Amino acid sequence: MKKNLLHKNNWLIISSLFIVQSLFSQSIEELYVKMPDILNPTLSSQNRLELLEYHKAHQSDSTANRFGNQAYLMVMDTLNERIIVKNTPTSTFEMKINYLTDSIPYIGIIKTICAPICQSTIEFYDTAWNVIPLKFEMPKAYEWLNDRDIPADKIDLDWVRKTIGISFVSLNFANENNVIFAKNNSLDFLNEADKKIIRPFVSDSLFKYKLDKLKWTLK
Repeated sequence: MKKNLLHKNNWLIISSLFIVQSLFSQSIEELYVKMPDILNPTLSSQNRLELLEYHKAHQSDSTANRFGNQAYLMVMDTLNERIIVKNTPTSTFEMKINYLTDSIPYIGIIKTICAPICQSTIEFYDTAWNVIPLKFEMPKAYEWLNDRDIPADKIDLDWVRKTIGISFVSLNFANENNVIFAKNNSLDFLNEADKKIIRPFVSDSLFKYKLDKLKWTLK
């Protein structure tokens, strides 16, 4: 009963946040340029505008960021409303417009830092840049572990789980609406000896999550 009430309240909150915003359609390009600088402090609004304008003019796919380094436009997909920009040599910014319904858009932002192992964070906003309650639970590294394949007489499962206890997971939006892919990078944290033992029992697959009734579910 409590879960149903919470779900209903979340839906009411989200619907009320979007009811006005959905009346004013904004493109992925407009939202990227006009978003608050605090969400992407490496590139100013002017930097972001220049990056898109250079791309549209077929002049360049890069511009200088606030620190004097080059930022690169990696994906500009107006059809699927998705942008990926390499802000610095070690960081990537991804933004996508998704839809709860045909008339209720929301913005997803993924920030990935590779220093050197890649790890993402994810946030969700309405088109007025209010945070919305669409929490995504990051998967743990051990969820990629094929426990049943580990020979118990040769390898200690508890040791394996402890060894990959620190999770490094990177995310990307799919072109499909309301879909997120998760990649496990945690093996890169291990020394070569441990990696050699554990590697055969860790899946290479991407995890696919779909938004279902305001909850991100592994498919």
